[in-house]
Amino acid sequence: MSLHQVIKNVSYSFGANIVSLGVSVLMVMFVPKLLPVEDYGKWQLFLFYFSYLGFLHFGWEDGIYLRYAGKSFSELSPRVFSGQFLGIVVLQLVLAGLAFLFSQVFIADPIKQTVFVCAVSLAVFVNFNTGCNFIMQITNRIKDYARIVLSEQIVLLLLVFSFLLLGFNQFRYMYVAKLGSVAAVSVLCFYLCRHLWTTHIGSVRDICREAGLNLEVGIKLMFANIASMLIIGIVRYGISIGWDVSTFGKVSLTLGVSNFLMVFINSVSVVFFPILKRMDRQRLPEMYQQIRTILACVLFFMLIFYYPIKEILSWWLPKYADSLIYMSVLFPVCLFESKVSLLINTYLKSLRKEALMLKINLISVCVAAIVTFLTIEVLHNLNAAIFSIVFLYAFRCEMAEHYMEHILQLKLKKAILAELFMAAIFITTSVLLDNWLCTIIYAVAYLGYMIANKNRVVAVKRMMRRG
Repeated sequence: MSLHQVIKNVSYSFGANIVSLGVSVLMVMFVPKLLPVEDYGKWQLFLFYFSYLGFLHFGWEDGIYLRYAGKSFSELSPRVFSGQFLGIVVLQLVLAGLAFLFSQVFIADPIKQTVFVCAVSLAVFVNFNTGCNFIMQITNRIKDYARIVLSEQIVLLLLVFSFLLLGFNQFRYMYVAKLGSVAAVSVLCFYLCRHLWTTHIGSVRDICREAGLNLEVGIKLMFANIASMLIIGIVRYGISIGWDVSTFGKVSLTLGVSNFLMVFINSVSVVFFPILKRMDRQRLPEMYQQIRTILACVLFFMLIFYYPIKEILSWWLPKYADSLIYMSVLFPVCLFESKVSLLINTYLKSLRKEALMLKINLISVCVAAIVTFLTIEVLHNLNAAIFSIVFLYAFRCEMAEHYMEHILQLKLKKAILAELFMAAIFITTSVLLDNWLCTIIYAVAYLGYMIANKNRVVAVKRMMRRG
């Protein structure tokens, strides 16, 4: 793929995700302000359950993503893919029915039961859309991928604010808005993939055989992804049990603001995987170090804006001001998650080391379970639970980089220690000072970091010019 095409694809993806970021900013700024605290808590709990719907295909779509990555759209067989998507839709309908029965028996709290059922009812739309989105990514149709992302976000924004402006400021209307957005995107996905649909799907045996191949490949990646989400999911679930819905909503708001920094990372990672699949393996170590250096410089720079953002949000959302101090702890999570999401996981997938991804994430989940039990069940300390999130992400990231050092034959220990030191300075100054002085101290530290890494930054610039 030419550099021009790479830049073009990144711009499509980045543009779509910038709009998505804009929508997220508006949602964070206005939805908690206009919804009652309890209804906002329900909305955040719904989004928490909703985030796990993508795993109800049990790796089926992950297998498609891995097996067909790098192929052109015209190479995909309508007979095969129509059968696979039919099977996925049927599976989602069955699982949604079982989940409804589960909620009636095992979820005693009527509010949480209702929210759970609302989330599960969208599974068929979510996983149909995800499958089509994967097809856009692996066949390099990034422009269509961008259309899907844009459409969902814009429809959601229009519906949410239409309800809020009309005075319908309850959770049920937020759910209707989400339902409308995913259903509208399903129609768009069906249209964009229309050349894949046919009634000649073969026998049930053929569908099951192809599904078996996809599941065999994708199951490890799916479990790795589940484990990855459970690292923070276990902590969030513990908070949802240990405290009321309103507290859960406040913590989730802080997490949402902290995750804004991930927009750029998600934009690049969509384009990055197919490129790595085609790249000469001898260039992989050099590329790893280049991207790693760029990530650290950019993300550490963005942390400078923490305190101004916190002050603006505290003024705009006074009901949530007491919880926004947690942003100082959670902002560095983006650094660790970015390295894992964009760099390490993408490399491991391109090298077909899904089992190692699973191992890393399972170890991290076990540590998360232990830490959550101690901070929530034993100590029942919300501050300790929040601090544990950044610890868990740092632990997972540095363990994964240890494996990457071995696989790519790199020396990263000094760079890792420098990054941990920068994160520690940011958290310490932000928590202890909580004023403009923390920004000044951190900015000076960042300047020192850039001077100390001047040679690495210059080397990256030279490599990019040669590339």
